[in-house]
Amino acid sequence: MYRPFVDDPNHLALLEGQRYVALRPAGPVSAVHEQVRASVKERLAGLPVSYPAQAHVTLTGFPKGTDLESVRALVGQWARTIPRLQLEVERVGVFPAPFQIVIVQVRKTAELFDALASLRESARQRKFGDVLTTPAADWIFHMSVAYCASLSASAWADVMRFVEKVGVPAAQCSVSDVEIVAFDNGREHCGGVFALSATGGDRHE
Repeated sequence: MYRPFVDDPNHLALLEGQRYVALRPAGPVSAVHEQVRASVKERLAGLPVSYPAQAHVTLTGFPKGTDLESVRALVGQWARTIPRLQLEVERVGVFPAPFQIVIVQVRKTAELFDALASLRESARQRKFGDVLTTPAADWIFHMSVAYCASLSASAWADVMRFVEKVGVPAAQCSVSDVEIVAFDNGREHCGGVFALSATGGDRHE
C-alpha cells in the first residue's frame, strides 16, 4: 500500500498538479524523523502548523502541468546512472521566514550532491521547469518536520528557540530507489519507483 508523504488537505491544495522526485528514508533515519515530529507536534499543539505524513528527502520538483510520462522517462534514465545512496542525520534546524519550516538536516555528501545536481541538469537540458528556487550548489538536504508559515513572528521565534534544544541521535540508512511523487485532484499518488542501479563501474560522473 502506498504511504503518501503529504496528507494535509490544505497542503495538498498548494501542491496541486506538481511532481517531485524524492528519496524515502528507511529504518533509523525515518525513526529519527518521527521522533522529532512527535516532539514538535506536542510543543505546537493547537497552532496552525502542518506536518508531513512520512519522512522524505526531496531532490527536485516540477511545476503544475508537467507531463508525468515525461518525468518518468527522465527519472528512469537518470536512476540507472546513480548508485544507492546513504542518508545520514546531521541535526535539527529551520528554514527561516518566509518559509518557516522545521527540518532534520541530512549530511551533504558528495554522492548525494552528485545525484541531485545531475538530475537537475538532465531536467534543465529537457527544458523542464523547476519549482525549487534554491540552486543545486546551495541546496540543504533535509527532511521537513513542520510547516509553520502561518505562525506569527513571535510564535515562530518561540519555535526556533525550542528547536535549538532538540537533539538527534546518530542515524543513517541506505536508499536503493527513488520515487516520483505526483499531486492530482487533491491527493498524492505514486508516479513511479525507480531503482538506483549504477554500480562502481558505471556511476554517473
